[in-house]
Amino acid sequence: MHITESDLFYGLDLKVMGKIADICSEEQYAESTVLFKEGENADNLYILEEGIADLLIDKDTFIYSLTEKSEIFGWSSLVESAKYTATAVCRTDVKALKIPTRTLQRIFDENPEIGHVVFRRLAGIFNKRLTKTYRKFLAALKK
Repeated sequence: MHITESDLFYGLDLKVMGKIADICSEEQYAESTVLFKEGENADNLYILEEGIADLLIDKDTFIYSLTEKSEIFGWSSLVESAKYTATAVCRTDVKALKIPTRTLQRIFDENPEIGHVVFRRLAGIFNKRLTKTYRKFLAALKK
């Protein structure tokens, strides 16, 4: 997958996207690999390419499965606290783009209009995921 296929980066200025693509690495992770832990310093943003990763809180409480190509996770790395708010564990073998957010932030500082668009898109992605989680929670309560 190329970075420009992601909902977060789709259609942005090609020169800036080239800089972002240069800092990405495509990583392969085996089933059961812990990508990051809740409370750790959040240094990387991830974009799922293949496989399934689960997000957990309080060490073992399941909250969300990442199953679709180009889903974004590790977005805590883009906010002020810069601590992961969940643990990400590979349920299957996973292929993901890994983006070091310190460098990504520098690119956004140099190109604030791009950073603004990306953060608005990130807020939209977060809103969709939160709404989906609320609906699952409400459905479980009705049972």
